[in-house]
Parts: sequence; C-alpha cells; structure tokens
Amino acid sequence: MNNLNLYKERFERVLSDYLNAYPVKFSPVWDAVVYAVSAGGKRVRPALAYMGARIAGAEPEKADKVALAVEFIHNYSLIHDDLPCMDDDDLRRGCPTVHKAFGEGTAVLAGDALLNLAFECIGGAGRAAGYIATQSGMCGMVGGQCLDLANSDNAGVEGESQLDKINSLKTSALFKAALAGGAIICGADEELVSSLELYADCLGKVFQIVDDILDAQSSAEVLGKSAGQDEKNGKVTYVSLLGIDGAMKAAYRLNAECKRAIAKYGPRAEELTRFADYLADRVK
Repeated sequence: MNNLNLYKERFERVLSDYLNAYPVKFSPVWDAVVYAVSAGGKRVRPALAYMGARIAGAEPEKADKVALAVEFIHNYSLIHDDLPCMDDDDLRRGCPTVHKAFGEGTAVLAGDALLNLAFECIGGAGRAAGYIATQSGMCGMVGGQCLDLANSDNAGVEGESQLDKINSLKTSALFKAALAGGAIICGADEELVSSLELYADCLGKVFQIVDDILDAQSSAEVLGKSAGQDEKNGKVTYVSLLGIDGAMKAAYRLNAECKRAIAKYGPRAEELTRFADYLADRVK
C-alpha cells in the first residue's frame, strides 16, 4: 500500500523531530523510551490517524499530534504487556523487550513516561484529547487488558462473543482513538465519527484474528516476537476456538463489515477500504 509507506515515512520524521526537541532526557528512562518507540513496527495506528484526517477533508499533517499520542500509548502498552507480571515476553520487533534490555523498573517507568508524553502531545486538543483518553483507559484498552489477564489457563473466556469483547477493548479501542481521533481533530461531524468507530471496531478484531493465526503458524524470525505465546500462556484465541479455517472466515466476515461501515462515503473511503484488505491479507 503506497500511502501506508508515505504515512510511515511522515510519522518517522515527526517522531524523530519530537524526540530530538524534547527538553528533559533522564537516563536510562529516556533511553528506554527512545528504544521502544524507535524500533520500527508497522505504524498502523499513525497511519489510521492520517487516514482519519484525509476522510475528514484535511491534510495528514493536521493529525500529527494524534499520530504521536496514539503511538506513544501503543508502545507504553507493549512495554507493560511484555513484563513478567503480564505476558512475560523476551522479544519485540526482533529485539529484546524493554525490561530485558533495561530492567523491569526502568521498563515500568518508560511505559509511564510514554503515557504522559502522549498527553503532552494532545493535551490542548480538546475533544480529541478526551476521546483518546477514553479509548485508551478503563473504558477501552486498559479495560481490555484487564479482561485479557483473566484469559489464561483456558479460563475467563467461554466463547467467541467474550473474546470479541476483549479484543474490541484491547485492540479496537486504540484503532478508534487513532482513526476517529484523527478525524475529530480535523472537525469531523458525528455521523462520520460513528462510521469510523464501527469500521475501527471491526478492523481491530480482524487485526487480532490475523495475529492469532500468525502466532500459531509463524516463527519468531518472521514475527519479530516470540511465537506460540498464546498457547504457552493458555489463552483462548480465535484459533483455539474456531481453528485456522474458521478464524480466517471470521476475519473475512469482519473485513466485509469494515467496508460496509464506510461504503456510503464512496471514493472518500477508498483508502480505508484498501487498508482493511491489506490487514486481512497479512496472513497470506
């Protein structure tokens, strides 16, 4: 997807400028922050922020603050998620996880710092700031992580609807923060925001289903993180519930729902339609 590459290039420049200009850099916490956010990744959430601006009729740069804020929140969540008290993972994006590279205490503080950096970026953005806070907090991502902690040793999840709830909060909420947040900061009306929220909710579930399939089928070398972690931690996933084929069918059903959510916007929605297909096809 050519636009995705352009958005990633833009975001890397914006991120580099922000980090270079930051006035206070206490080591080793700052080193851990830079290590975490500079390790690459797909930059899906910044891309969604820029696409939110585009469908709202604005230039991508109008969503730079949203892109930074949501990616900082995403990376803080990864740092904490990898800790021994959570998923206990040693590898992220092909590199040692932050707690392995810097120690657990520094990792916790680096995650805390990133969450605060997010709201330093977006704090003056009014409605968009409040929206991102809601989607990343107890009503969104943190709530999903809480439910996911109970999803171990095959406990806490009895069926697909409960797993959908976990992933709607854990993954989709931050997709909403990025996409709808990018539109909100550009003055989008409620009708557009609602459509983007529905799209993002379905897209986040597609993303998680494909991640479950990749976790079951791929190697650490391909994933850039430890493979088989879900099975190791005894987590219920779309694969354990539905099998590989059933999980893929669920992903494509949700992909179709993504595209229906924005179909009324016609050519304006073409970029988001292609992006939904791109994420669904990662498993191929």
